[in-house]
Amino acid sequence: MKYRIASVEAQVEHVKVLRMEPVGEAIPAFRPGQWVFLHLLDAAGNSMDKRPYSIASAPSSRHLEFCIEMLNGRFTGKLDQLPVGSIIGVEGPQGRMYYGGEKKAAFVAGGTGISPIMAMLRHIAETGARGEFVLFYSVRTRDRLLYTAEFERLHKKNPCIKVVVTLTRETPAGWKGECGRIGHEMIARHIGKPAEFDWWMCGPVEMIKNMRECLAGKGVDQKRVRLEAWG
Repeated sequence: MKYRIASVEAQVEHVKVLRMEPVGEAIPAFRPGQWVFLHLLDAAGNSMDKRPYSIASAPSSRHLEFCIEMLNGRFTGKLDQLPVGSIIGVEGPQGRMYYGGEKKAAFVAGGTGISPIMAMLRHIAETGARGEFVLFYSVRTRDRLLYTAEFERLHKKNPCIKVVVTLTRETPAGWKGECGRIGHEMIARHIGKPAEFDWWMCGPVEMIKNMRECLAGKGVDQKRVRLEAWG
């Protein structure tokens, strides 16, 4: 399917949010949390290269949104240079790490791993789902935070959503969030019985590995943990 880049927003250094609109086709049905392949196209519309990226927009959105770290690699180096109006190929959706209507849901994200989680939280907010929904979002420093302006809007739209942000490498003056890595004590401060929740996690491999061990120590059934990792 062909999509047109409708807008590009620089959120933090080296990270951009791309919104894409379909070219003569409807947006494919997908579940919040799934991903697609983005294709770079040549002048004839043929695929030159592709990479998988999680969809950050909710299924009800009229556009597809992606939050991508531009690493100046073989793919992102070219993607970063495309102007608004450029045509991109989209293949999918794929992936099993999606939200399916669970009433007690906890989410863990590191850096741009917030992308699929945003799709889930936006869906939960828009549908007015009732239950307990807690996001633990970890970044190194305050200036690396993504979607900060939207977290409060999500909570206002659906008060069942709670967002816990933690910084791992600094404690800025006036900071009211958490500090340090997500672990047993931090989870206990915000979730009384973690084993009663379903969990979704997306982030660097080492972070996800540590979180799996942490949740296992909390008695969470590993069958109730969905994850994606990189690095």
